[in-house]
Amino acid sequence: MTNSRKRAGNPATLNRISRWQSALLLLMLLTLLLQAIPSFYGDMPALGVHAKRDQLVSLAEVEQLLEQQQLPATSLTQNDEQLVLTFADIEAQQQAKKLLTQTLADQAEITVQYQSAAPAWFSKIGAEPVKLGLDLRGGVQLLLYVDLDAVYGKYTDAMVNELRSEFRKQRLRGVTVRALSSTQLALSGQPQQRQALLDSVLAKYPNQWQQQQQDGRTLLSLSETELLAQTQSAMTQNIAILRNRIGELGIVEASVQRQGREHIRIELPGVHDPKQAKSVIGATASLAFYEASSSGSMVLQDRYGNPVRMMRQPVLSGDHIVDARSSMGEMGQPQVEVRLDGIGAEQMLDFSRQHIGQPMATVYTEYQLGANDQLRPQDSVINVATINSALANAFVITGLDSAAEAQELALLLRSGALTAPIQIVEERAIGPTLGAQNIEAGISALALGMAGMALFMMLWYRRFGWVAIVALAANLVMQIGLLVLLPGAVLTLPGIAGLVLTVGMAVDTNVLIFERIRDRLRQGASLAVAIDFGYRSAFTTIFDANITTLISALCLYGIGSGPLQGFATTLILGLLSSMICGIWGTRAIINPLWGRDSRRALKI
Repeated sequence: MTNSRKRAGNPATLNRISRWQSALLLLMLLTLLLQAIPSFYGDMPALGVHAKRDQLVSLAEVEQLLEQQQLPATSLTQNDEQLVLTFADIEAQQQAKKLLTQTLADQAEITVQYQSAAPAWFSKIGAEPVKLGLDLRGGVQLLLYVDLDAVYGKYTDAMVNELRSEFRKQRLRGVTVRALSSTQLALSGQPQQRQALLDSVLAKYPNQWQQQQQDGRTLLSLSETELLAQTQSAMTQNIAILRNRIGELGIVEASVQRQGREHIRIELPGVHDPKQAKSVIGATASLAFYEASSSGSMVLQDRYGNPVRMMRQPVLSGDHIVDARSSMGEMGQPQVEVRLDGIGAEQMLDFSRQHIGQPMATVYTEYQLGANDQLRPQDSVINVATINSALANAFVITGLDSAAEAQELALLLRSGALTAPIQIVEERAIGPTLGAQNIEAGISALALGMAGMALFMMLWYRRFGWVAIVALAANLVMQIGLLVLLPGAVLTLPGIAGLVLTVGMAVDTNVLIFERIRDRLRQGASLAVAIDFGYRSAFTTIFDANITTLISALCLYGIGSGPLQGFATTLILGLLSSMICGIWGTRAIINPLWGRDSRRALKI
């Protein structure tokens, strides 16, 4: 017991960190420093010019267009995939985008980008600036309403059709079925036949429908479990499809999140001309192919107002489309090249073989607002084409008015038809100037906070205060580096608030340690023993406090959305980095400088 106490108090055996721990800490700091440095350079607004298939866009052609309109780019580079143009400010970027979109619509797609202002070798090692959120970069926020009644209605209509098909198959008489609402249908007629019909059909759908008898009828209502499942499925699929559509527009930093039961919030940082984004994101469209026949019971108008009669049951729906590309036909007319999946190809092949020489109509359905602000389907016949040969997994859609229309239709088909109709109910725009002001205000607050804490630490703890300042700087670098490395992480204005908060919490870590060291020195211990005691005794308190805060931050991230998640992200990363820098980082500096000092009655 006596020997162990002597060893514990021997300065030669105290305050040692193994070499592998020091090397690991140094490697981690250097790695995150390399990731964080480009963020201090910032980024430059840029445009990407992607040539369409079988088209060619030269660098000289783009440069000439910009010079004619006095919109010179600060740099123009070309690679195998695209031309990249960088500009001095966002205003020049937006003007150039409008010009190139109007001029090169048939040749290329123009996307908004941001290029790092750091030296090129940072990009080669994968170091990029931290992604900025809507409130810092500026852009557009859209709130979408999802019409879930349309989802329930499709399911209910499908059940009505199945029940009718079944009682025709069983040759039942005196039984009728009709939909009362989007979630309820009613069966009337003879009770025995009605129940026999229900037993044969509902066995396929356990726990999805609830039965009740009312006024001599049987009412079937969607169960709460099924309503919840349909809602979850529709929202999940809509979010996934919207993300695909936004990706097709070249907006890589967008945020698409569910908000409440029937709303989706979309944030588009860097998009300052939202017209195209709104038209594509808000479009609720689907495509179907019908047999055009004079004996058909459904009549729709083509885009010229001519009536087209067709069979009511579609030959093929757009759900089987796996790819769609806009192109120009042999006669220079715009067209969309469509490719089907295996099931769709088989259905189309069977139908086309049996109907060679007969017409087939392509019907485009889009939901639009009606007079009472309700979403209504608007059907339009794009074209009626004669089937000249058997069609398989690839064919073309013609009859489009312009190349821009072909491009938009191909984009919608490629990214998928929405499961439920949507409506843009709110739009909020943040200009690039306001975003720049937010960045300036956030950085100023962070700088003032760090300066105030640094001054306090230097005055109150003197030489140990300098160590805390180094730890503060390392903590900030680590947080930014972790934000860059974390997939999907975006820095927002609340995120900057989280940075300021965690920097202050990192100082709290050092204050706890340094005060424990002071207390031990007042008791007459040597500096080496006091340092060892301060770190050991404060660790449990610091760890417990950070764990409780981390639990709250994780709950905030899981339940919150948007700005709350931005704050929670930087708070979580800050807690981790403050533990590393405030405990192991400062001790790695203090140990070699004062960890062997055996003097007593000292002050820090």
